Amino acid sequence: MGGLSFASPAWLWLLLLVPALAVVYVLVQRRRVRYTVTLTNLELLSSVMPRRPSWRRHLPPALLLLATLILVLGLAGPTVRMPDPSRSSTVVLAVDVSPSMLANDVPPSRSDAMKTAVRDFLESVPQDTQVGLVSFAASANVDVPPTRDHQAVVDALGRLQFQSNTSLSQAILTSLNTVRTAGGSAAGIIVLSDGLSNTGPPPEAAIEAARAARVPVSTIAVGTPAGNVQLSRGPVAVPLDTRELERLARETGGLTFTAATERELQAIYSNIGETVSPPIVPVDISRWFFLSALVAMAAAGALSMLWFARMP
Repeated sequence: MGGLSFASPAWLWLLLLVPALAVVYVLVQRRRVRYTVTLTNLELLSSVMPRRPSWRRHLPPALLLLATLILVLGLAGPTVRMPDPSRSSTVVLAVDVSPSMLANDVPPSRSDAMKTAVRDFLESVPQDTQVGLVSFAASANVDVPPTRDHQAVVDALGRLQFQSNTSLSQAILTSLNTVRTAGGSAAGIIVLSDGLSNTGPPPEAAIEAARAARVPVSTIAVGTPAGNVQLSRGPVAVPLDTRELERLARETGGLTFTAATERELQAIYSNIGETVSPPIVPVDISRWFFLSALVAMAAAGALSMLWFARMP
């Protein structure tokens, strides 16, 4: 929740009425005292007037001054910035399922570390956040459309199938289409991979599409330069290459990270999750000011009738 601000601050000039009325009240009270001392027999006055604490006489006017102050603030259109519950954020997780993600340079493997980090991420995001899952290799597949059922995303992680080659651009283009069909406010796309594309559209296509949609793409590069994976034809070196991932994030307004351990990967996802929330919008709270002013005026009238049998 943000601090208090005013939609029409020009009305705040009327706040000068409050000290002006206070000064007038003090002057009237002093004049009343002088008039009483000059024209009244004090001994006779004290014998016929009941004793009342002096603060009672001043409380109803003080409440009226308070009501005036609150009314002026209400006229100025007070607002606070709060999350809009009617517009949930949408995040799409795009995860690399190419064979290089089976490398064990990030124990127990890049893929297993990624799955653990995604689970932590889902625990850290607000429940109202819609999260979708896209897996990609040479092509991209929407495994879970954006949903508030985060457990569905966790369950889908266990069903991922590994495929050959990598297309980061196709992952982003598919994720953008998923965001558009989900509605709500796009908090962004998070891509987790370990290297460059070797097939699919050029990076420029994904960058231009993300810019046009105003959806930032954050990237997480997982692995080390010494990564290798055991395939049917023998061990194959799969060193981490962050160049394309960094470019995608930089040119779409996203964030870029590199994780060489499971703990680093979990910390990155946790930090990103804390930044995902419904869009912040100004909320008009003037009605609460007017209600408070009404309560103050009603209290002033009730106390004046109770103590002095007249309205202030």
